Formats: sequence, structure tokens, C-alpha cells
Amino acid sequence: MTQEDKRDYHPFLAALSIQFRVIGALIMRELHTRYGRENIGYLWMILEPALLAAAIAAFHSGSKNHYSTDILPVPFTIVGYTAYYMFRAVVNRAEGTIESNQSLLYHRRVTILDLSIARTVLEFISVLFTMILLLTLAALFGLGDMPYRWIYLLGGFILMTWFCFGLALIVTSWTYDNRTAARLVHPMTYLALPLSGAFVILSWVPEPYRSLLYWFPMVQIFEMIRYGQFEYAESIHFDMLYIILICALLTYTGLILMRRLRHHIHLR
Repeated sequence: MTQEDKRDYHPFLAALSIQFRVIGALIMRELHTRYGRENIGYLWMILEPALLAAAIAAFHSGSKNHYSTDILPVPFTIVGYTAYYMFRAVVNRAEGTIESNQSLLYHRRVTILDLSIARTVLEFISVLFTMILLLTLAALFGLGDMPYRWIYLLGGFILMTWFCFGLALIVTSWTYDNRTAARLVHPMTYLALPLSGAFVILSWVPEPYRSLLYWFPMVQIFEMIRYGQFEYAESIHFDMLYIILICALLTYTGLILMRRLRHHIHLR
């Protein structure tokens, strides 16, 4: 690397370091704003999704293995609900991102993109720790096993996070100063549940609905997550390149909308 390259390289690293610090500060602010320091404080970050996922899993604890396979109902419910919880939390909270943090935009280093990244990273950490905790407890009580393919499980959660992030950018832009659109976000996340594949395996679905659901990216992401969790789950129902392409298109669309939105935000 020449001396000239080094001069160009160092400012980039410095700018990247500043952005990491900004996002870290925004995550800490979001933690304090959302959970506070009273009672159990930041532990609500894990306890809130854990209580909901554990309650749903408890309803299925007495069920038999799905379709006489090794797919036990409790870990099946845990991985499905925790991933769907992240989708619902990231997309629903995207609706109020600008309004609830508008004063922060007075700072030159803080951007709308930073706010979206901070919220998404916080949800990812919360849900990932919740899933690991619940799967460990299920294994200790003999209600399930630990993930068989950790790489695929983690990769599926990362792709789900990316998918949610891309959607969140679009929702943030779509709902700013649009009350009608803002009211539609929450119902749409609930209506997406039966189409998401969170609680159904694609091979269980009869044709022609199986072929139609296959093209819904969330279904493929859930198939990848279950392939990481269960030894005998099939890998024929997800295509990582297709998922990455959809996530990239959503993110690109969201970034374009964000760029247009900047000119319409009035700080007050």
C-alpha cells in the first residue's frame, strides 16, 4: 500500500469507527428508553420475548413429534416464534422511528439509517439470546435437542434480520407523515403470520399452495432455520441466493426511499 493509499484509507476507518460508536450509543439509548433501569431493567430485553415464546411452546409440550419425525414440537415452536417475534418487532417499531427520535437528527453524525440499524441490531441480540436460552432449557428438561447445524440456524437468523431491516427501511419511509399507512403496519404483520411459514413446514403443504409459498422469502428463511435446528429437516425448500437477492433488493429500495425522505423531514 502506497503512502497516498494510506492517507485515503485512514479517513475511511476513522469515519467507520465514528459510525460504530454512534450506533452503539443509539443502542444504549434505545435500551434505556425502552426498558429503563427500574425492576429488572435491561433483562426485559430477553425476558419479554422469552415469556411469550415459552408460553406458546408450553401449549405444545405434550404433543407428539410432527409427522413421526425428529421434529419435536417444543424446539419447533421456539425457533419459529422467536424468529417471527423479531420480524414483528422490527417492522412494527419501524413505523415510529423518526417521530420518536427526531431530536437526535439535529446531531450531524446521526442519520435515519443509524436509527434503523440500532433498532434492528438490538432486536437481533434480544431474540438470539432468547432462542439460545429457551433451546438450552428445553434440552435440559428433555423436551428437545440443541441445534444440529448451528451454522444454518445462525445464518437463517442473520438473513431474517436482514430481511426485516430492509422492510423496516421501507416502512419507515412509507409511514412518515402518512397516518393511514402507519395504521396498516401492525395488522399486516399479523396477517403475514399464516404466510410466513413460522409454524408449518413447506413439505406439509399440498400443491399448488406449496409452489406459491416457496416464492415467499420468509418461508424459505424459516425452512433454513429449521434445517439448522433439526437433523432430518430437508434443505430442498430454501435457496440462499434467492433469499440474499430479495434482501438486497429490499435494502436497496429502502435506501432509495430514505434518501428521498431526508428532504421532507422538518426538524422541530
